[in-house]
Amino acid sequence: MNPRKAIKYFLRSRFPGLRGRFLYFGTTVYFPRKSRMFRLVVEQGIFEYDNVRLIQRLIRPESTMLDVGANIGLMAIPALATGRCNAVSFEPSPNSLPFLRKTISESHFKDRWKLVESAVGAAIGYSSFSVSAQPESVFDGIKHTGRAPYARTVTVPLTTLDHTWDNIGAPPVSVIKIDTEGSDLSVLHGSVSCIAACRPYIMLEWQSQNLSAYGTPKTALLDFARETGNTLLAVPSLAIINDPSTLAYHMRQTESFLLANSPSSLYNIF
Repeated sequence: MNPRKAIKYFLRSRFPGLRGRFLYFGTTVYFPRKSRMFRLVVEQGIFEYDNVRLIQRLIRPESTMLDVGANIGLMAIPALATGRCNAVSFEPSPNSLPFLRKTISESHFKDRWKLVESAVGAAIGYSSFSVSAQPESVFDGIKHTGRAPYARTVTVPLTTLDHTWDNIGAPPVSVIKIDTEGSDLSVLHGSVSCIAACRPYIMLEWQSQNLSAYGTPKTALLDFARETGNTLLAVPSLAIINDPSTLAYHMRQTESFLLANSPSSLYNIF
């Protein structure tokens, strides 16, 4: 971190009157002390730049983005800033939820931004949820993956994307973003009706250590892509992945992948 970034991190982390919030795409974002997410924003400028810019380009006018595993809102805000969409953010973690709730309530996007305080999976009910010892950790999830120090387990509501999508009137969905630290496949299985009806682009994290905690084979993503008529691509290269060896290669390069119903349409976006 260079000196200018270090000063920004210090002031926004500790200085009275400034600490605990920062401006991001014109929106005030709230965060806890020792926030890993804020540190990443300071270091990167835009959190997960390639993913953010891709999502902004994939959003269709007057559509909805489903943001699963929203943390403090750093993926939904840039999408909303395009002025072309609504967003529904799902977040159950007590590490992140109070800050995301405050960000949404004070945002000038609040009429287009809905919060669902629930984990997402393949069924409706309740689930245990592993909370890490790090503030608003990016590694909180239904199972402890070992990527961050474990603090405790809590019980959280569990919903499906299909259930929520239907409850909000089945709007057109152009992008689904999933970052649930390993339970991404369950989220996909609970969204097949929405996927079939809307044919959204689906950006998700597919990471070996997370998958191991859930006993999910790496090739399950290829299977799901075939079953739903989607093509799997690596992000940010957008290289098409058709077989397990190619998937294994790209998993060594990136944790971000895209499911596209019509990959040829990507050429009209860039």
